[in-house]
Amino acid sequence: MRSSQPQAHCTPQRRSEGRINYKIQMSKSKIQILWKLEIKNWKFRFHRKTAGYVALTATLLVMIISLTIVGGFTFFAVQEVRTNAAFTKSVESRYIAEGGIEDMVYRVVSGKQYSASETLDVGNGTTTITVSTAGTQKTVRSAGKRDNFQQNLETKITVTTDSISFHYGIQVGDGGLDIAHNEGQVVGNVYSNGNVTGSGSVTGDVIVAGGISATSSYSWEMSDADQAFATTTGSRDIAQSFLATSTGALNRVSVYIKKAGNPANDLTLHIAADNGGKPSTASLASATISKSSIGASESWINVSFETPTNVVSGNTYWIVLDYGSNSGTNYWIWRKDTSDAYSNNTGKYADDWDSGSAAWKNTNADLDFKIWIGGVSTKIEGISIGASGGTSKGRANVFEDVTINGASCPNSDCIIENPIRQEFAITDGLIQDWKNDAACSGCTVINGNYTVSGSQSIGPAKITGDLTFENGATLTIAGTLWVQGEIDFANNCHLNLASGYGTLSGVVVGDDEIDVANNCTFGGSGTSGSYVLLVSAKNTPSSQVMDVSNNSTGVIYFAPHGRIHLSNNATAKEVTAYGIDMDKAVVTYESGLANLQFSSGPAGGYSIDEWQQVP
Repeated sequence: MRSSQPQAHCTPQRRSEGRINYKIQMSKSKIQILWKLEIKNWKFRFHRKTAGYVALTATLLVMIISLTIVGGFTFFAVQEVRTNAAFTKSVESRYIAEGGIEDMVYRVVSGKQYSASETLDVGNGTTTITVSTAGTQKTVRSAGKRDNFQQNLETKITVTTDSISFHYGIQVGDGGLDIAHNEGQVVGNVYSNGNVTGSGSVTGDVIVAGGISATSSYSWEMSDADQAFATTTGSRDIAQSFLATSTGALNRVSVYIKKAGNPANDLTLHIAADNGGKPSTASLASATISKSSIGASESWINVSFETPTNVVSGNTYWIVLDYGSNSGTNYWIWRKDTSDAYSNNTGKYADDWDSGSAAWKNTNADLDFKIWIGGVSTKIEGISIGASGGTSKGRANVFEDVTINGASCPNSDCIIENPIRQEFAITDGLIQDWKNDAACSGCTVINGNYTVSGSQSIGPAKITGDLTFENGATLTIAGTLWVQGEIDFANNCHLNLASGYGTLSGVVVGDDEIDVANNCTFGGSGTSGSYVLLVSAKNTPSSQVMDVSNNSTGVIYFAPHGRIHLSNNATAKEVTAYGIDMDKAVVTYESGLANLQFSSGPAGGYSIDEWQQVP
């Protein structure tokens, strides 16, 4: 008999290598399907009587496969979202670190105040910034954090500096030094281009160079254009001819030049005879011009010779500036007059001027210069030099009523000679560069007068009026300060450099008179080798432009075109001026001043050496 229960039959038809193995067991209460699926490529063929059961089986199978696939995609999608979120936060942490490091680099370069370590909020995260200083290099590190993700960036900034040397306790120009009171003293050496007189004392050597006339023997000072040299091969060296107006020793030459970029080496100035309309290859006299004395602003650079050459009236000579390399970005500029009106004289340039085969080309202009021929007698008079039994020396054209090492001149320590002139290490071009730094784009400009009371901070800044300190006031400068009016330091005041200067020294420039009152102190950054340089740029050689009173300490004073008056126990690290007058003041020289580093300031004074991700 046939069973009343239906029979289900499904025969799989293979296609390629697909295979289904199954067994269906049926009862009145349930259908049980036992199957094994092997899939590559396959399809079903159903008998019509059993199609419903097989369709149910296929539907269940498809649902299971679909849910498996959807579950897999969902799992991977969730993982992808998590990965993308983590990646986004990691990228954000880098941007946060970059934001912090850019902020700090801006503050360092522009002279703004900053701390050695600080934390900033940036976007959805924070960054911790640290600044460390080693010599002229600053390392800025920024650790940006976004939740649990952190990126660290680091950059190294090198400060381009002007290296300036002060080798003497007092250096004086042609205005000379007068130590009027017998309690006045210089602890150190004195070098003067003018007379040293008075009744005070000097513990070290006193050298008085041979003098020159107050005005040049001849000059060409008109200029309307730049003449670049050392820019390419063929223009490394440059020369200007001149006609000697008298016979005598050529004691000083001045050239009106500036620099572009940061040339690596010093210039050499030669005097050469004329050889058929070009410089002879032989040098009659030479001197080195320190690259650090030449600014990005043009100025007169004075050069004196250790062994001056004698020139003959009516003969033609050449001023040659010799440089050993060339660069398209770091080179020199000599100002010129394109009218070329200096009769039978002109400027020329060539490569390697003394090689014997230099091809000289015309600039079709006259390059600016000054010359001093001959000189005047100078002397040491009335002062005491050294201590009894000491080793100090005096060197000058003439000695009058002078005691050296306890014995009156003449003696073996009173050396009659004509020492070489010493020109100032700081030129007007550098002073103008410092002014430009103080007036940089984004720097503070104070219109009118400014008064310091209590404790205040400023810089870099330009003040168009006077700067006045109240009694006991403290000013911290974070950049170069330029005051166009007078500067008045009151009793017990303080002026310091911000800690960010590190080993560098800072500058305050005044265009008018400067008065430093009783017990006013000046301090560097707190790091050894850091000083304040106080400059009066007022140009009145016969007048007092700076007055320093009782117990004023810790500063370098500089007045290249005027006289400084030191009185009543005033002390200083170093004093340089056209002329100096001392009463009871004491100047004590520090050996560290032999190589001071001054920041060139925000106007191109920094270079970024590295900018990288770090662990």
